[in-house]
Amino acid sequence: MDEWRGGFLIFTSDCYISNQCIMPDAYQPDWDIYTCHIEDKPAIIGLDLDLRRFAPLSKKPYAIFISVYLKNPRADGFPQGDEFTMLGEIEDCLVQQLETTLQAHFVGRTMSNGIRDFYFYASGTLLHDKYIADAMIQFPDYHYDFGVKEDKTWELYFDFLFPDVQEFQRIQNRKVLRTLKQHGDIAERARLIDHWIYFSAETERELYGQQVQRLGFVIEARPVDERDPHPYGLRLSRNDRTDEESIDAAVMLLWELAQEMNARYDGWETVIVAQ
Repeated sequence: MDEWRGGFLIFTSDCYISNQCIMPDAYQPDWDIYTCHIEDKPAIIGLDLDLRRFAPLSKKPYAIFISVYLKNPRADGFPQGDEFTMLGEIEDCLVQQLETTLQAHFVGRTMSNGIRDFYFYASGTLLHDKYIADAMIQFPDYHYDFGVKEDKTWELYFDFLFPDVQEFQRIQNRKVLRTLKQHGDIAERARLIDHWIYFSAETERELYGQQVQRLGFVIEARPVDERDPHPYGLRLSRNDRTDEESIDAAVMLLWELAQEMNARYDGWETVIVAQ
């Protein structure tokens, strides 16, 4: 019986030298997207989530952005028709150019208000304007701007591109749901879904347990790990479906209640129901 866990993973490892910049060998590009608003305009942000485990990279203190203006955006500011494909080609060209010439690291992109922005971090910025122009000359129909800012703490990545904790959990949920679907899971079929929450005090754990039992959750176990800052664990289960709406509703309910008690929601797990 296969099982999948939705939560947070932390790795430690040695490092290796790649593209003239030290990167941990545990690093694996992990791109995902989410919707939000930028200056009251609907937006889509895509970013490399795995960088959160290693950033800021001290060898890459300069943020570079390139803004490309859409030729024919929809009323909501997003591209339409073949422009999706063209923006993908522009992205590929910019990434290849800046990675090759500046050893820059592509960290994210935004789409909002008729503008596609691309964000990089680099160790230096010498001739960056030339390299950007060399890439964009292949797309003469597109207007663009660019800029550079010293950003040793990667504020752009963490404070602008990175989702808030609630959206981040929804992204993690979607990752697990995609894996379930790839293995034939039938989302409409309810099954037991386990959740883990950890508390700093035993009294908080018991109060939490009483509240969630009234919401249909069953307490399956109360593990204890004295080495953890939140040593008092609680494993809950409830019969739920694995469609995105159902999972988000259950997870965010437990997550928000955990936040009220300064507890840590630590993910969910279920079995694949394929028939």
